Amino acid sequence: MKLQYLISILFFISTTHVISRPLAVQNFKYKKDLKISGNLSPNGIVKLMLDEDIYKHSFYGDLRITYNGDIVPYHIQNAEEIAKNTEKVKPELLFSKKDEMEIYVLELPKLPEGMNYTKLSVSSAYDYETSITLKFGDNPDQFVDSKTVFLYKYGNQSSGEIDLSGTKHRFLRLEAEPGSDLKFPNATRSKQNKNLYWEKSHAVTSPVLAENHCKFLFPNESQSAFQILKLEFEETNWERNITVRGKINKKEWETVFEGTVSHNKEDGVFSEIPLSRTINSEFEIEVYDGENETLHLTNAITVQPLEEIYFFANQDGTKEGYSLYYGNPYQWPADFDPYSYPSGDEIKNNEPKLANLLDESENPDFGFSILYPPVSGYIASGLFYVGIAALLYLLFSILRSKRSVLLETE
Repeated sequence: MKLQYLISILFFISTTHVISRPLAVQNFKYKKDLKISGNLSPNGIVKLMLDEDIYKHSFYGDLRITYNGDIVPYHIQNAEEIAKNTEKVKPELLFSKKDEMEIYVLELPKLPEGMNYTKLSVSSAYDYETSITLKFGDNPDQFVDSKTVFLYKYGNQSSGEIDLSGTKHRFLRLEAEPGSDLKFPNATRSKQNKNLYWEKSHAVTSPVLAENHCKFLFPNESQSAFQILKLEFEETNWERNITVRGKINKKEWETVFEGTVSHNKEDGVFSEIPLSRTINSEFEIEVYDGENETLHLTNAITVQPLEEIYFFANQDGTKEGYSLYYGNPYQWPADFDPYSYPSGDEIKNNEPKLANLLDESENPDFGFSILYPPVSGYIASGLFYVGIAALLYLLFSILRSKRSVLLETE
């Protein structure tokens, strides 16, 4: 009975530990506390923008948010500057036909640069319900995209807008069921959302010349992180094989881009090269000229897309107690239940509270636990070799004893 009671206690303790999911903070070298602005409602949505310290010292999969030491699930995505300015314009009705099928052809005004059409308002003097086929085109002779929507008006209840999905097409063709008698009071156009980046220009030194290629070296002393490389050459029209390598673990070089890059004057000043992984150390660029003239690199700019994290606040709506830990190259990537962090619709339909990262500090308790890599790996490897040695010793002892028996019988 006592044994059964002890087992029950141990089971309770173990399950409680699993549910609370505390973080082994001693495995992370760096920490930043969070400061949340405004009043935070229970289970409200919080948005956190990452900063350059994170890209210098984290390994991306090792980012962990905690509330009073417990892990907080989160979702990470590229940051966007949400366009605020929208305007309504009047569509021009080019054609309408109301026979077996109602057909409307609309022309929208020309778009200013950086804007898209997002909505089309629809109204009717009568109650109706209809399935509408909407087609888009750059001219009334050819419509290239289409979608189907359902609209209705039941007294005061109506669905009076069509989502245009941010199109740049100015001509619309709508096919509706007879008796709908639709009107189109206005269309809405908005500025495009813009991805946010930070850029850093690096000084270009004289290249190291070889027989068929040249190599440019960049120390990146500030350890600026980047995922995109923008290159400017004196020459405007060219095609070359280019390889980009980055230093990892301060010892080894890793190829993060290798392929053919083409450029002509119409492409603009820079050639953009996307990398296979984020680099925050020194890097080198090799340009293979073959029998062509050597290209002259004049400018190299590293680009890092800004990222933001979304998570649910605690049930009490308390703003204190949140921290971000990072700086563990052995930490497995975050893998949270998709229902444990805000969805895209929840982020869109709610106004998240903004969290700011405070100053970076080194974790005074930093030191890898024996239960986690790399120490756990060293222990496992050591136990493996100890086991092999023990088996060999046992085998040797058995063989030696058998040999002694044979010698005695002789």
